[in-house]
Amino acid sequence: MERRDFGEIGCCRIVRAGNACHTEQGADSTLLKQHSGPDSSAARGSMTTAQDIELIEILKKKEVANKELFQPKLNKVSLTFEPEQEHEYRHEFINSHLFQENMLSSPRYQTLIESNLALTAMVVLVICCHIMVGEARTTALTVITIIGIVFEVLVLIDALTNILCLEAKKARFPMWMKITMNWYFRNILGIIMATIPTALVLSSLSCDLVVSDLWRDRLFCFSIVVALLLYCNHTMLRSYAKTVVAVLAGTVLIVLLFVKLCDFDDNNASSTPGVLSYATVSGNGSSFNTSTTSPVDDEEDTYDSDHLFTGKHLLRFEIILSILLLFVLITLLNYEFENSYRLSFYASVKAQRDKENMQLNKDQAEWLLHNIIPAHLAELFKNNQGYSRNHQDVGVIFATITNFNEFYDEMYAGGREYLRVLNELVSDYEVMLSEPRFKDVEKIKTISSSFMAAAGLNEESRAMNKHKHAHLFALMEFAMELQQVVERFNDSIFNFSFVLNIGYNFGPVTAGVIGTTKLLYDIWGDTVNIASRMYSTGEPDRIQVPQATAEALGEMFEFSYRDEIAVKGKGIMKTYLVERKKEGARWE
Repeated sequence: MERRDFGEIGCCRIVRAGNACHTEQGADSTLLKQHSGPDSSAARGSMTTAQDIELIEILKKKEVANKELFQPKLNKVSLTFEPEQEHEYRHEFINSHLFQENMLSSPRYQTLIESNLALTAMVVLVICCHIMVGEARTTALTVITIIGIVFEVLVLIDALTNILCLEAKKARFPMWMKITMNWYFRNILGIIMATIPTALVLSSLSCDLVVSDLWRDRLFCFSIVVALLLYCNHTMLRSYAKTVVAVLAGTVLIVLLFVKLCDFDDNNASSTPGVLSYATVSGNGSSFNTSTTSPVDDEEDTYDSDHLFTGKHLLRFEIILSILLLFVLITLLNYEFENSYRLSFYASVKAQRDKENMQLNKDQAEWLLHNIIPAHLAELFKNNQGYSRNHQDVGVIFATITNFNEFYDEMYAGGREYLRVLNELVSDYEVMLSEPRFKDVEKIKTISSSFMAAAGLNEESRAMNKHKHAHLFALMEFAMELQQVVERFNDSIFNFSFVLNIGYNFGPVTAGVIGTTKLLYDIWGDTVNIASRMYSTGEPDRIQVPQATAEALGEMFEFSYRDEIAVKGKGIMKTYLVERKKEGARWE
């Protein structure tokens, strides 16, 4: 079977690796030189050395990538990234991949857990404080209790909605999301949430609590310790800010231990319901001295030994030491929490970028594959090394610039500018292939200045058409659009006009992929050869078809009889020229 007479378009044998033309003899001589030349051993040695160098470079890049992953550029003192990364960490929080993840390590879920913990701790401290003060609760305690509970509940609801309906919330309340996800706002909010429990406990302090014999002052100190530990909550916030505020809050307790807050006298004691008279309490509290002449010094020693906030209690030094150690613990925990979260964020960002790069490389590989093999065959060919199939009623066109050799001049810049012009023209052809009306049309290849396309190779797409010849009609409309493209292109070229001859035929073809490394998708058959003869024997700027094609497409297009012409290998054939598309012709 005759493949195709490329001599008629002035093109030599095409090498699949590129658009340059090489003769078969030249290719064979090159192979002989490579395999039988005296320098073949040296060439192989050079190739091995180059491969080794390339392998070493790959290993170095991998080592650098691993180092960047496990040792990011994070300042260990200030816990900050480089400016660009730090800006992304602070201000691209809501758009980060880590924030979007649906897992417990995601900031959304961490915020919900921490808000839940904060609310639980707040409720426990509220109960402790109200039990601790009894009926002598202050107005400040009541106000902070109400504000604190409401505030913690609102934060919890906001965190919960970020999990259940994040996208809807972003769409409906974009300004609110922008404010609440701001880095500075989140840090201020977190510090306020951590400070409310401490303020709650401090607001419960009163003289009734200080002078009580029920050790309520000890419970007050324990509550302060619990409140200070809550500064380790909200692990995603700035560690130094939380630590500084925790130290300031703890310092208040240290100062209070050195200050005599209340007067321990008979009047104050007797005015407290259910509290013993401090002026008459003995050292062990088991007996009472009714004498009014008891030494004042003995009474003061008693007060000092039983009550923490007299400014003289010896236990205050142990409490201060505990508070200082607690400061160290809070500092270390906050540092480690923020450091861990920043490392997690960095790893997530890097993993996401690597994933995007992999996806980009995959898309590029698939794009290259789809430019070699039609998209509907790409997935099939991934699992099969070979492909060939027979198709019926496939339309084939050859659209050739017959006077391109007159336009081309190798003496000017080696012909590069002329090939650039041809590339722009072919690109205009290919742009139309993305239109839905040409979904059945596929580019096969370009042969010098000849553009080859076919329609009907995708059986699934053909089956969706309402008309059995819809793909043939679409291909003919595509051919007519090519004429319009060339006409518009000629308007942009001075002193020259391209002549476009188009040959069209339809019938059975065989489609297949040739090669194992440099793949080539092509079609074969008499249908292809006749389409090639139609353009080579056609008239300038016209579309020529054989009689069978004119009859099949006559429903939608008008044709005029040309003549009987001699077709190489086929004898005499009646041919027709396309005139126009019929008024109101539709086949979608």
